[in-house]
Amino acid sequence: MFSFVTSLVRRAPFFLAIALLFSGVAFGEPYLAIYKGMQCSSCHSQQAGGGKRNVYGNAFAQTELPAQRIGEGDLWTGEITKSLSIGADLRASYQNVDAPNSPETSEFSVNRGTVYLEASLVQNRLYLYVDQQLAPGASVNREAYLKLLSASGKVQFLAGQFFLPYGLRLQDDTAFVRQATGINFTNPDRGLQVAYQTDQWSSQVSVTNGSGGGVETDTGKQISFVTSYIRPLWRVGASLNYNDDDLGDRQMQNIFFGLKTGRLVWLAEIDLITDDLPGGFEQDATAGLIEANWPARQGHNLKVSFDFFDPNEDLGADRQTRYSLVWEYMPMQFLQGRFGARIYDGVVQIDFQNRDEFFAEIHGFF
Repeated sequence: MFSFVTSLVRRAPFFLAIALLFSGVAFGEPYLAIYKGMQCSSCHSQQAGGGKRNVYGNAFAQTELPAQRIGEGDLWTGEITKSLSIGADLRASYQNVDAPNSPETSEFSVNRGTVYLEASLVQNRLYLYVDQQLAPGASVNREAYLKLLSASGKVQFLAGQFFLPYGLRLQDDTAFVRQATGINFTNPDRGLQVAYQTDQWSSQVSVTNGSGGGVETDTGKQISFVTSYIRPLWRVGASLNYNDDDLGDRQMQNIFFGLKTGRLVWLAEIDLITDDLPGGFEQDATAGLIEANWPARQGHNLKVSFDFFDPNEDLGADRQTRYSLVWEYMPMQFLQGRFGARIYDGVVQIDFQNRDEFFAEIHGFF
């Protein structure tokens, strides 16, 4: 711990310079919905959150998130025509990794560049949605589906490729609850989804191939379900997931919470994962997250989190933990950035599980 603190102090001027230059919050994170007492769909096209921002979401990002709004003129709504709207995200970062018995490494990278397109085919009833990743590397489709809404708007049906409904939809795909479950923004699937939403309830259930968007190899299917009860100052939810696979079934379940206490916003999730292994054996794993967000003033957020992962509950020496401290700052509309540090503590013999990470990220969006 002392060496980590020393290393952090030594790099502080560099990361401060990066932060002041780029300035930036990972917009769309669950804590914002809890802080405002809203549904994720208040700001996003998808009921579960993430992806393209709707008209209110774009207005919110330009007026309530930045420290100040620069320039004059109308707000960007994302609407090109009455029936067509677009959006985009680009994230670039600098990362420094220091692991025991290994050379210290650092690199600049483009984390992800995505564009979103939504076409209203029948007003307020039928939509076509596409989420395409353009960088890094080759173009990759993340989501592509048709969305049909009931006359009341409370029920919606999806058909195509989409991200699975399960747990807290965190922006940070490196969190243990996102890595261990395999349900994150790098792993969509193909199938059908039904969702139901009122002012206080939000529920989604899907039946998909279970192949992570790849070619189907068997007749088994993956069933995912999440539901949450939402109040102005708190929310609670639960998820279930079952993947019927010839190579071994997987069953997952979790509970998650959100709570606002003054200006502090708390998030928590715990996942129980059971994998069927060859020979009729089962392996149980546990992953969890506790996170606190402090939006001390407009445009700023301080995030502190603790992650843990026990990949095999029958073993006592394979547990992993992670501590994170992240400062997020949004100086003006369309531009975000953050910088921070993470301490990993895992199996002593595996150097990479005991690394220290320092990072700075710039996020541009519209």
